Amino acid sequence: MSKSADYSDVALDILVVEDDTDTASALQRVLERADYTADHVSCLSEAMERVRTQSPAIVLLDLSLPDGDGVDAIKELKASGVEKIIVVSGTDDAERTRKCLRAGVFDFLVKPVQSRELMLAVRRADSLRHQSTVTSREYPPELRPGFGALEGRSAASQKLIKLLRQVARATPSHALITGQPGVLKADIAALLHHYGERQGRAIIVNCASESGQQAVDRFFGSHDGRPGDVGTAARTESYLKKADGGTLVLDDVSSLPMEIQRRLDNFITTGEVLAGSALTPDRYQCSVVGILREPVAEALSGNRLYDSLYFSLASNTIHVPPLVERREDIAYFARCAVDQLNKVFDTEKSLSQGMIEQLSAHYWPGNQVELKNALLTAYRLTEAGDEIAADPSLFVESETGVNDLIAPFIGQTFREVEKQLILATLDANDNNKSQTAKVLGISLKTLYNRLNSYEEQLSNIATV
Repeated sequence: MSKSADYSDVALDILVVEDDTDTASALQRVLERADYTADHVSCLSEAMERVRTQSPAIVLLDLSLPDGDGVDAIKELKASGVEKIIVVSGTDDAERTRKCLRAGVFDFLVKPVQSRELMLAVRRADSLRHQSTVTSREYPPELRPGFGALEGRSAASQKLIKLLRQVARATPSHALITGQPGVLKADIAALLHHYGERQGRAIIVNCASESGQQAVDRFFGSHDGRPGDVGTAARTESYLKKADGGTLVLDDVSSLPMEIQRRLDNFITTGEVLAGSALTPDRYQCSVVGILREPVAEALSGNRLYDSLYFSLASNTIHVPPLVERREDIAYFARCAVDQLNKVFDTEKSLSQGMIEQLSAHYWPGNQVELKNALLTAYRLTEAGDEIAADPSLFVESETGVNDLIAPFIGQTFREVEKQLILATLDANDNNKSQTAKVLGISLKTLYNRLNSYEEQLSNIATV
């Protein structure tokens, strides 16, 4: 994609209102690693100003703030359009908790908040927010290539683009997209659709918000009248019909109910779908692209991903490389981001050489999402017409000492990393098992046991 790639999502997903800088920064990092756009302010007056200009969908609100009581601000925040408010308080005083709940907060968390506890509350709030829009005419939204679809020049980017073009040539081109958090997998799905030059639209469904019979009807359609009636008119236009001739993108595919996964797999096989109360199936021609937000092995072993659907999609698996493998592209990505911000805010700023060097040296555990958010923060701190200077405070994680060589394995299970190491070493030694065992420092018997276990795992999945 060109430098005009979409940067319209500068509007925040989540605003953290917290006067303790360390706590606010920690919360923001947790959120950004989960692919949310987040920022923080330290007082209520700043919070109200940001709500008026950027309208975050979720606010994480501390109650004890330097310029007022958070309890009193809840109604004002909701009146300003904030859909969900999660209180993060240092006390669980019963009376204040009741006041918050009566004021309409979504959840109440007590400090210190664990990352898992925070993300459960945020994901529940985000899921309900999507459910409230699922019946509107705008849902599901059309998907277009964004910041994560920039065509870099690094070897990893070129390999990714080549694979996308190969998959896009098939009709339809079903695929599974995997990768670390923050690599903007939805943008890659949009780029796949773009390369395929489909006549229809690319639409994206938030699978975490889909449940019950209504979700089944939304995916496959339904008809008025009693089952068996002839000539009934369509009542619910299915997602598959909306994506006919284009691409249906399933974001967080393993969170879909198993019944829907089974029926989607049948559609991929036959091209047909039977709407509720219909006598004859409808035929559609659309690509189905699944985005997986958890390791494959965990999704399959936890019975969250229907094995047959996985195999139908995984014949074209697109693994999006982390930003640490695309280091040559960081300066290009950063300049594109600043170009877009200049258009959004109608001003002119540029990156200093020092900032480019700092960006290129950073580990980027949050990948493109972290890069985008860091640049947005640095952009706001820079006056119009000035260069965006290097700022060590933007990169707290750069001091963790994480080696770039292990970065691609962060977030994977030990068994997955071990499997990749064994297979890569075996390939490097031209399938010589004796030499491979020697290089790895294990016995030949251990190597054979590991290889047999991988084959048995695939066999068990295939026969379930």
